[in-house]
Amino acid sequence: LVMPTGSVLQVVYGYTNSSTGVATTSYTDIGLSASITPSNSSSKILVTWHITALLTETGSDRGYAIKTLRDSTNVYEPSTQYAHGYTYNPATGTSTQNTAHASSSFLDSPSSTSSITYKCQAKSLDGRHVDINATGGRAMITLMEIAG
Repeated sequence: LVMPTGSVLQVVYGYTNSSTGVATTSYTDIGLSASITPSNSSSKILVTWHITALLTETGSDRGYAIKTLRDSTNVYEPSTQYAHGYTYNPATGTSTQNTAHASSSFLDSPSSTSSITYKCQAKSLDGRHVDINATGGRAMITLMEIAG
């Protein structure tokens, strides 16, 4: 059976509800991954993910960034960094903690019929502690094989 170009051939997802602390400006694994085996080398993979973080140290202009790897190759690192999770009031010198959400999607062309693992990594923008997935939710990644 040959499916028309653009058809969804398979969908897989991965999730984690474990919290991971990140306190570095270098990308670190956060336990969010999923694997897929494309049925055709001309297929595209639509990758989407959603991650929530809590910034646990005070200060202004806080945030984090996420990148996505296919096996060990960096395939998506947005130029825009994510959600600044503190609101700083200079009049009182206090910070209000906020939850910082990040979501993204992109289309990858792996040109493979072997098993592929996509995973997300996170970093703190300023090196101070960020709790990825600390709010009791699930960080999720979804992979859709699209006929090429």
